[in-house]
Amino acid sequence: MTTLETCPGCQAVLPKIENGAIHRYMTSSAGCWAIFNSLNDPDRPLAPSTFNNLIVDAYAVQHPGTPSDQTINSVAIHAMVLYGILERGFKPEQALWLRQRPGRIKSTEKHSRFHWLTPPAFASSLNVTDVANCKTPLERSELLERWIKDVWSRWSEEHGEQIGIWFERFVISERL
Repeated sequence: MTTLETCPGCQAVLPKIENGAIHRYMTSSAGCWAIFNSLNDPDRPLAPSTFNNLIVDAYAVQHPGTPSDQTINSVAIHAMVLYGILERGFKPEQALWLRQRPGRIKSTEKHSRFHWLTPPAFASSLNVTDVANCKTPLERSELLERWIKDVWSRWSEEHGEQIGIWFERFVISERL
């Protein structure tokens, strides 16, 4: 009989992987982390889509970890990428550029730029398991886009205004 466990991040119920690898500061089950990593499997590709550039951002904010300098910065930066693309009209191809922008500000101490945002609830939300379970590359990519938008929607309900403020200050602003 397979033992199941609930991923503490996305709330997916998955087979438990004893001693499986997990991310060092994101909060996920080993099964969920394995599924996330399987999205790069060349035998089960995603269809070409610019939203494929946002997989890491959606996963990071859906599995935010616990409050620490590193997790606070990670969640803020990945949430700002989703905000920039889904709210401000930046193109998904600009995701890497958006991730790098907050690091250029030298006038503000790196770990004092952001504060912890209580994550939204992800019970009954889409997650990487749903994407991975799709049969075709096109289905996976289409659901991937819906998953990314769903994750952002949950964050934006509670924290969209704060993430927008950070975006203006640390991504758009040219004040160095």
